[in-house]
Amino acid sequence: MVAESQQAKRARALVALLSEIADGHAQLLAAIDGKIVAMKTGQAQLIRDATAREQAIVERINEREGLRRSLTENIAGGYGVGKAAAAKMNASRLAQRLGEPYQTQIIEAANRLRVLTAQIARRNHVARMISTNVIRHVNHVMDAFSGRQHSTGYSHAGGIASGVRRAIFDALG
Repeated sequence: MVAESQQAKRARALVALLSEIADGHAQLLAAIDGKIVAMKTGQAQLIRDATAREQAIVERINEREGLRRSLTENIAGGYGVGKAAAAKMNASRLAQRLGEPYQTQIIEAANRLRVLTAQIARRNHVARMISTNVIRHVNHVMDAFSGRQHSTGYSHAGGIASGVRRAIFDALG
């Protein structure tokens, strides 16, 4: 009976920890969204601030994730699962061993995490595309200013044009 009580405490702690990790992912998603807005509007300080927020959130998530792994190993170990197998055990398999009410709570928390991580991956893709396009644009500008021999450059109206080879500095005198 003592082992069951300990397992119940661990299960409750795991549910709370999964909720905390999911909350961290929601905060990360908001930070990434803020960074994307700052990137689109070219606000460098806001980009730096959002990036710093992201890093702090990721560090906290990683710390909590380490605790989750440890707790998962302890719970699984209470059911006779070896340490190596426990380390690889997913939330659904662990939840099945725990039974209700923890099974439903763990599966719901894991599903929330899955949705959030997918959203984060999509937002990170958008941020990566914005960064790539900004870098490409800056390279075109630098090519135009330096007179590097490329087939594209900037027209007098500011658009990208083919066949521009004269350096802007040369043209300005």
